[in-house]
Amino acid sequence: MTKADESTILFVSKRRVKKKRKMPEFNREKFKEFWRKTEVIREYQRMLYTFGDMELPYVFAAEHSRFRDRTVVRKGIILFQKPHILLPGYYSGPEFKGGFEHTNAIPPEAVYLFRTMGLPYSHITNKLVAEEQIEYGSLQNVLDEFNRQMDEQENAETGLIKGILDGADVSLMRYSLGLIIKSAPQNVKEFFEHLRKQRGEPIRPDEKITDEDIRRLFE
Repeated sequence: MTKADESTILFVSKRRVKKKRKMPEFNREKFKEFWRKTEVIREYQRMLYTFGDMELPYVFAAEHSRFRDRTVVRKGIILFQKPHILLPGYYSGPEFKGGFEHTNAIPPEAVYLFRTMGLPYSHITNKLVAEEQIEYGSLQNVLDEFNRQMDEQENAETGLIKGILDGADVSLMRYSLGLIIKSAPQNVKEFFEHLRKQRGEPIRPDEKITDEDIRRLFE
């Protein structure tokens, strides 16, 4: 992920921005720290759906707050919900909801920058599917073992994310956003093809989606 991607984290609607209280600078700095120290070891290998819902499993691992020889592991699912029909008035970009407790600490400049990217709308929630586990071993050793197991199982769906325990949801925001950015070109192309087919308009094999098309869709 590029530095530009690291600076762009999530979209919040105008209405939410107006209601949001001003957060202490400490919280914003902590958010940036959690974001910077996130490392995606493995990610979902295919594109996100253009329409409809997806549930993607993940394993998050972080160093224990007191014991260096122990690692905290959380397993969960990130649910991506996308509208089947995009109506006028929809905001662009992902909206992080349940399971993301640090959304209020997002720097305003990051919110603005994210909106300019023109990413398709999606509603994202985070849900744990198992009790938090303590694994004996250093963080790197535990990550290596999970990575090895996923290789053996040819697991191309489960994400493996390294981060700081207090900022686990921030790490999952970064993971989710990486998938959205990777999928965006194909998602936008399929969305426009869907609209053209609905209207009965032909689509040439060499036809490409222009920046103007995207600007009109998400303005």
